[in-house]
Amino acid sequence: MNIGIIQPYGNGFLDVVPDGEGSDYWQIAAIHINGQAYCPTPRLYRSEKVALTKAAQIYDWIVDHEHQISNGAYNCSELKLILWQQPKVS
Repeated sequence: MNIGIIQPYGNGFLDVVPDGEGSDYWQIAAIHINGQAYCPTPRLYRSEKVALTKAAQIYDWIVDHEHQISNGAYNCSELKLILWQQPKVS
């Protein structure tokens, strides 16, 4: 059984999951920073490593631009994706 990967990164973690049982393709489930979860536009990546690398890029972008994101969706033209911000867990 192929399960997702949660990898610590910065002050949070990256969450990637396989596209399906036995699939070589991966998706970014969420990027977690300080209790906030950011979910990018669903997209398939050719490997776990590629998905984690892209998730790290998104994490770094969020850290530098967090002030631009509010609850809801944010169109990030720089990374060519949309981010959905989930409310903080209490």
